[in-house]
Amino acid sequence: MLIGIEGLPGAGKSTQSGMLADFLTRQGLAVSHLPDNLTRDADPIGRSLLTLFDSGDPFSRHAHVVTDTLLGAAIRADTYATDIAGHLAEGSTVIEDRGIHTLYSYSLARLRQHHTVVPTDALAWLRTVGSFAGPAAVRSVWLYLPADHAIARAERRQRHPYTAEQRAFLRVVHDAYHELAQSDPSLHRVDVSGLDAQQAHHAVLADLSTMPPFPAQRAATV
Repeated sequence: MLIGIEGLPGAGKSTQSGMLADFLTRQGLAVSHLPDNLTRDADPIGRSLLTLFDSGDPFSRHAHVVTDTLLGAAIRADTYATDIAGHLAEGSTVIEDRGIHTLYSYSLARLRQHHTVVPTDALAWLRTVGSFAGPAAVRSVWLYLPADHAIARAERRQRHPYTAEQRAFLRVVHDAYHELAQSDPSLHRVDVSGLDAQQAHHAVLADLSTMPPFPAQRAATV
């Protein structure tokens, strides 16, 4: 089973994906925790793609949104082939820190900002590209914070502020998550506003408790 943890910088994705992996491991499940692309090892092809994707911009934006989207899809396809598919075939639960909805939300935000390159149906185009990037998670948990709260937390963590343009872009990404959640039943909004890490963890577990049992799990333990 593949579970994705999604959200803006500062929402707590790395913390919550790690806490969820630890929790499920304590339940006796086979779990693979996949950190985001910036902190994990990659195979040579994946590393080359990540190098190409690194534009010097904190959100890996290039001159053209189609370039970003296709590179992002290629990275996710490589990640799925090398780091996800094998674990799923073995019956493990894979926790993906930033899944395919990250690709969709950031690309959709770019498309919304650059109307001259917007396809007739942006979401349909993104999902067509995404279909080459490997299957989406069975459940994607969107860690929801108001955009400005998430931005402020991210700025405190990295110890320097975003520019006004970067903050504006993240607000558009936030709106893109809203749009995706309205049209995709696999993306669940979990409101973590005002919650500490442990409280947010329990909110994530409460959301996942509505899923079918995890592999090799007879009784609900989430």
